[in-house]
Amino acid sequence: MQSLEDPAADDTDNLYLKLWLQLAKSSKAMEQEMEARFQRNFKQSLSRFDVMSQLQRYDPQWLPMGKLAAQLIASKGNITRLIDRMIVEGLLSRRASPEDRRMIQVGLTDKGRALFHEMAAAHANWAGLLLGNLDREHGHQLLELLLTVNSALKAGIEETS
Repeated sequence: MQSLEDPAADDTDNLYLKLWLQLAKSSKAMEQEMEARFQRNFKQSLSRFDVMSQLQRYDPQWLPMGKLAAQLIASKGNITRLIDRMIVEGLLSRRASPEDRRMIQVGLTDKGRALFHEMAAAHANWAGLLLGNLDREHGHQLLELLLTVNSALKAGIEETS
């Protein structure tokens, strides 16, 4: 760790802090823009899209609430309340697990599935518009680097936990 008192110390820690800041700023900017576009075009939030996206991966199977919450990328805040509102709107359905009646499972309705497909197409288009100034070669390089970052981050978390 670089000492605050020693400005001549190795620049490594400063580099990692700069990397973290740039990743955080980029992520926040993309999240905010996607949130605004989902609200403007679908009257839905990024969190709702995330829920439907996770459920779509398992469709037509049902997903336990705990597993769904663990897999969400966007905010995990008050997932039960979010799911309840989406059920009232007819986007999701809830049932007790056939194997264990104490476990609650969630799945997409036909209405939710149709909305998700519309939102997913728009999401892919918006990602292209937002990142379109990045040429494909740099895009592939960045993707490779981000996969490396995710692996390094996972290893760092495991080593320091």
